[in-house]
Amino acid sequence: MMEDGSLPASAQGTARPIRETERSLLGIVMLMSLTAGFSLSLARNGTLTGEEAALCFVSSAPFAMTHLVFVAKGFDGDELILPLAAAATVMGYPVVYRLRPDLAVRQLAFIWLGSAVMAVLAILQNQKKLEGWGVPALGGSIALLVLTLMVGEERGGARSWLFLGDMGFQTSELAKITCILAGAEGLSKMHTADSMATARASAREIWECSQARRVIVMWAAVMLLTVAQRDVGTAMVIYISCVAMAYVATGNRLLVLVSIGIGAAAVAVAGRVFPHVGVRFSTWLNPWADAAGSGYQVTQSIYALASGGILGRGYGCGSPWLIPAAVTDMLFSASAEEIGLAGSIGLIAIYFLMVGHGYACAQRADSRYSALVAVGAANMIAVQTFVIIGGNLGVLPLTGVTLPLASYGGSSMLTSLAIVGILLGSTRRLHSIDGGALS
Repeated sequence: MMEDGSLPASAQGTARPIRETERSLLGIVMLMSLTAGFSLSLARNGTLTGEEAALCFVSSAPFAMTHLVFVAKGFDGDELILPLAAAATVMGYPVVYRLRPDLAVRQLAFIWLGSAVMAVLAILQNQKKLEGWGVPALGGSIALLVLTLMVGEERGGARSWLFLGDMGFQTSELAKITCILAGAEGLSKMHTADSMATARASAREIWECSQARRVIVMWAAVMLLTVAQRDVGTAMVIYISCVAMAYVATGNRLLVLVSIGIGAAAVAVAGRVFPHVGVRFSTWLNPWADAAGSGYQVTQSIYALASGGILGRGYGCGSPWLIPAAVTDMLFSASAEEIGLAGSIGLIAIYFLMVGHGYACAQRADSRYSALVAVGAANMIAVQTFVIIGGNLGVLPLTGVTLPLASYGGSSMLTSLAIVGILLGSTRRLHSIDGGALS
């Protein structure tokens, strides 16, 4: 140590990262959660110190605990992704509490458990311990999808739920994670001498790579089984995300064009074969034709968006319960009524920054495998966010998927935080020339 108490330049690069940027941003997120809790408590009880304030604050605590774990473990992943994920979560939790107070404690449990999963996966991925397990895990996911198709329970028109006693989960959510890990393993075997930016592969070269061919076949099996469960929304999210990952790995534009054609044809067929999908398309084209029936959810969403105005009506002052499935499928519209256009743009900006920063982190990954995992994870979050917010705004048909990190649901929350974890584990902090971390 120098006389002034600082470390010598030669030792700065080996000092354990204290993650100051992450800590500061998480402090702001915790303040956001407390402010939202105060607002909700004041609207519901006329006091600032109600149960709402305590529970909203507790929703941010697991992210602070994750930060402490990262510091203790010397984790060297990116410092912006965790605070952004925490911000999306704490903006969604007050809306869940507002709509369904009876589910508030369960949602907290999902957030805490998901944060633990996120921390474990981030550390394992950072230590390269997940590489090699992607393909076996995807095989297990396919087996679970088959089992769900045989003995699963139908909800919302899709047979996508598998129950063990009173505990249920969507097996297609697990497939999202394993598709990312397996895809990165298989596609990283091609063009090992090229950079991500210059990788180009013909269809023949892709198919001749046995690892890539195996992953593509397994991806196709996941799509077919998910569609067979009539969970077309989840199948579409996985399909688009996998195609985007394949394009990044191969640079094959023809692959994208063919995939678009196949996807469009599959959606058209699904609209004719599955009645609930056809209803969603007809409702999207003209929700006012049956505003009190099939179009009720969409029309109420439009009313909620309009009544929120610029600054919103404030937590506890709107009527978000008028929207069917507001706590899951329509949480964006339900929140927009109370946080307004400004808050809604802020929420969209959080996802935009998370995804964009994920892509930036992929560019400085230390291996093709890590880069593809980061791209795949960012793709999955981006596509699902775009699809659900587009559906809430009427830009796209409703798909039945949830808003990542914000909507109520155990399967959704665990999967979203797990994806954030493998994204974190695939990143590296920016470092200065002498090896010290940039703060």
